[in-house]
Amino acid sequence: MPKKVDREQMQHGILDAAMHVYAQTGYHAATIADVAEAAGLGKGTLYLYFKNKEAIAMSMVERHFKGLEERYMRVEMPETLAAFADGISKTMIVPEGQSRFIRVFFEIFGPSLKLDGFNTNIAGFFDRLGSHYADQIAHLQSIGEIRADADSKNLGRALASLVDGMILHKALFRISAARYRAMRDETVNMFVRGLAR
Repeated sequence: MPKKVDREQMQHGILDAAMHVYAQTGYHAATIADVAEAAGLGKGTLYLYFKNKEAIAMSMVERHFKGLEERYMRVEMPETLAAFADGISKTMIVPEGQSRFIRVFFEIFGPSLKLDGFNTNIAGFFDRLGSHYADQIAHLQSIGEIRADADSKNLGRALASLVDGMILHKALFRISAARYRAMRDETVNMFVRGLAR
């Protein structure tokens, strides 16, 4: 009797193997055979899950941003400015897997950032993150935790950009953990000071 394979689990395994290969070899130098070998599969089996290297790359991006969305936006509404600040700080923590992905992402998709469709999809994530922060800011304004004259919508989108910039710097420039922690603390404190009543 043939072994039953969980398609989604197999795809995740292939994406993990591809990330490892791309981080080691570089996307452009890596081959489908390299990815298949790292995944412990034959090339023919890999093609049952992804039609080519580009499909693997696009699936990596979709999985990455879906994971970020779950991590960043599935949190309870903060009831204090301090809790909001803590949430922002935690958002800026960059796991090693995310750092590797960001470096690979720019190698693969750097030129694609100029394409409208691709750019729109990535910008959509940051718009949703900005709206998420805007909702939190508006809520904190409604309970008197944040000054009422702050523009929650623009601040939310600005905060999404700030978080993105911090994460990119950590991943791309390999800033030491101690220095990054100090930068993160100072950045969050600066933002919170601007919101305080």
